Amino acid sequence: MVALAAYVATLMPGQAFDDWGEMQTVPHVLGVAHPTGYPTYILAAWLFEHLPVGSVAWRANLFSAVCVAVALGAETAIGQRLSVRPSLAALAALATGAVATVWASAVVAEVNPLHLALMALLVHRSLVWVDERRRRDLALGGLLVGLGLGNHLLTLFVAPFFVGYALWAGRQTLRSHIGWLAWGVAATVAGAAVYLYIPVAAMLEPPLSYNHPVTSDALWFLVTGQQFRTQYSGLLTPSSMGVLLGSLGDLGTIAVSRATVAFPVLGLAGLAVLVVRRPAFGAACWGSLIVGIDVWSNYERLEHYLLVPWLLLGIGVAVALEALATGLARLGASPAQRTGARPRMGRVASAIPAAVGVLLVVALVAANLQGADRSRDRTASTYVDAVLGALSPDAAILSFWGSSTPLWHAQFVDGRRADVLVVDDTNIVYQGWATRERRIADLICARPVYILRPEESQLEPTRQVYRLVKVTELLVGRGAPSANWSVPLYRVEPLPGECGASTASTAIG
Repeated sequence: MVALAAYVATLMPGQAFDDWGEMQTVPHVLGVAHPTGYPTYILAAWLFEHLPVGSVAWRANLFSAVCVAVALGAETAIGQRLSVRPSLAALAALATGAVATVWASAVVAEVNPLHLALMALLVHRSLVWVDERRRRDLALGGLLVGLGLGNHLLTLFVAPFFVGYALWAGRQTLRSHIGWLAWGVAATVAGAAVYLYIPVAAMLEPPLSYNHPVTSDALWFLVTGQQFRTQYSGLLTPSSMGVLLGSLGDLGTIAVSRATVAFPVLGLAGLAVLVVRRPAFGAACWGSLIVGIDVWSNYERLEHYLLVPWLLLGIGVAVALEALATGLARLGASPAQRTGARPRMGRVASAIPAAVGVLLVVALVAANLQGADRSRDRTASTYVDAVLGALSPDAAILSFWGSSTPLWHAQFVDGRRADVLVVDDTNIVYQGWATRERRIADLICARPVYILRPEESQLEPTRQVYRLVKVTELLVGRGAPSANWSVPLYRVEPLPGECGASTASTAIG
């Protein structure tokens, strides 16, 4: 609740650009998102967006805050399962929530906060199963795996470690109750069945349906992320390991700038302690951490791919603080007390690790608050107002992904400018137009046409065919939820005689 309050105070108040803008819009219209479709997120966000408070965009942003807060609550419970005192477990979780990467994900709509929440709950459930050996915990764990797969394929790089840990640590129980495995498998299948949403939604023809996956080939292309495979170097291959080693300098820079030196150092130390105290679980944490970093380094180094590694380091921070408390208590204990598994802790032994945890939280908040605070960020709304105000009636605008998504939100959620046709690059590709110029040719004699591109060089093919007249300069988001790129908006004028005098003058006007 403390973290959630901080996230709400720094939440983006409205629309966003790029993927963040898409995830504010597609759930509301029950559409199909870009690969891999993210059906778990789409349905969960659709339910959440029915809250009768704020705008739809704000509710979508709030959903991210809630997801990260749930993940931090699960991290606290994980710490307690690892014999960390609640106060230290909570401080470690708050420190994790104040890491810049984690905080940034909590204040604007995206699928990765839900991935973090589901994986944190899965890690916790694996510990619950090992401690209590109940059939329902296997089923709940399986459901989390299935829903996780329906939300993000990064689940494939996390779940096997903790499923493997649960099966190994509970192997004797499973020998006696082998049929329980069927419950876990069935629950996994049930959770992953959320992918059935995609073809059903596509057949209903929502206003936003990426690649319109109504055929088996189109569906496979979407859910497997085939579009992005060439951008991934592979998992733990010789070449990918070389890339990983080459990225360690950048990783260190990110770790220090996002979390100070103290957080990763304490986290790694705690994970080392964990291997000694609970070898199987510690090995699962280390395996998931290394693989997560490998995926990050070999796939465009997207920082939100480090969310689960930050969670694992946060678990390590909790264990490190507990180890510090235990060590201090042993130093001050009598020989007879030292023989106990957990000697009585004096006030000093309890206060020092708690003070370290508090200082760590304060330091992280002080370092990251300004960068994470999006409460005054209305750049997407400003952009939408500027574009819609500049477009003539019945206009068509050819835009790119980052600039298209807030325009879709304005149309399909807020009901603004239904007369405008937004033509994204994805529409050019998946509707078979091949080039922007062919699409313009189909539109130019029927309606006013505008175009904006992130790079001026991308306009050269259009300039060879049409005359471009600059209308205004816009700030857009490119690979970011906030405006970070300046681009001109041009009106595309037909060539003399191309459309006939009356039509051409109407289009130009």
